[in-house]
Amino acid sequence: MDGLMDTAKKYTEYDLIQKYTSLPEFPELRTGMLHAFLRFAKEKALPPKLQEALSIAVSLMQHALDSHELVRAGDEQRRRQLTVLAGDYFSSRFYQLLSQAGSVHAIGVIAQAVCEVNKMKMNVYAKAKRLLLTAEEYLLSKVDIHSHLYIAFAPWLDERDRQTFPAIFRTVVECEFIASELARTKPDNVKGGWAYWYVLQNGTPEEADLLGREVIDGDRLQTVMAKYNIVGKLSDMWETKAEELRSLLRMIGSDKLADELFRLAEPLFAQGKSATAQQI
Repeated sequence: MDGLMDTAKKYTEYDLIQKYTSLPEFPELRTGMLHAFLRFAKEKALPPKLQEALSIAVSLMQHALDSHELVRAGDEQRRRQLTVLAGDYFSSRFYQLLSQAGSVHAIGVIAQAVCEVNKMKMNVYAKAKRLLLTAEEYLLSKVDIHSHLYIAFAPWLDERDRQTFPAIFRTVVECEFIASELARTKPDNVKGGWAYWYVLQNGTPEEADLLGREVIDGDRLQTVMAKYNIVGKLSDMWETKAEELRSLLRMIGSDKLADELFRLAEPLFAQGKSATAQQI
């Protein structure tokens, strides 16, 4: 995993990008898990060079999509431009990697998956703009958008793994996002998150008005968060999904692959425990 991430950092830790933009975290866990599935495939074994190139290329494209999501109309123009350019840079590197590895087919798979992801995003944005998005739809859309590129490569795996692979990646993303949503209960970050959509869906008109204001009153917001037990609900969701992920990993047919996936997932389990503990 360290060697894989060292290679990925050559493409993501570009001085100009790091200096002038604040980008999302690179999807290390998903990168490592895809690489593990490819490494332990026997029926459809790929050359090691292509295994690594494919794992990094998919995640570079995901990183590009995630970076573009950070662009906001209210941001300073230079920051917006650099964030867009950073995303474009990551997407161009994915083409370069797979071209060098000699896999034109993989480029086509990722390109088609990106089209599907962009359609998903447009559907979500349309519902969100009309305030018709529910908290459940918000979470499911995040899972779809951030797992689809990886799941597109399920046919490249051994038959024994094709069923569990999509479920594992979807559950990993659920765990990642629920853990991050536990911190989105403050005036400066609550908008657009799970708590925001839950209150709009279940709250009073006064509570919806509070969340719709440009400047949100912190004391009133915390009262609303406590009223609907937002942190408790998210903590319970995380515990449920973490156990679901453990169960899925136990179903892996290969003991060696299962051991590798458990090792990769350990920081995620620790992160979730830490996030829930900090909210108590």
